[in-house]
Amino acid sequence: MARRPWVDKEQCISCGICIANCPQVFRFDSHGKSECYDPAGAAQEVIQAQAVELCPVSCIGWEEQ
Repeated sequence: MARRPWVDKEQCISCGICIANCPQVFRFDSHGKSECYDPAGAAQEVIQAQAVELCPVSCIGWEEQ
C-alpha cells in the first residue's frame, strides 16, 4: 500500500523547515500552514529524513492510500 506525507495543520507552526528541505514536496497554503502538494516530488526516505524527523512539533506523518 502506498504512503503519502500528511501535515496536521492544527499543529503546524509555519516554521518552514519542511519547505526549505523539500520544496518539491511541501509548500505553504493560503493560511501560511505547510501542505504536501506533490508526494512524489522526493523519495520517501528523503521526506522522512528531511521533513518528518526534523519537524519541531511532529506534525508531519504518513497516511496510507
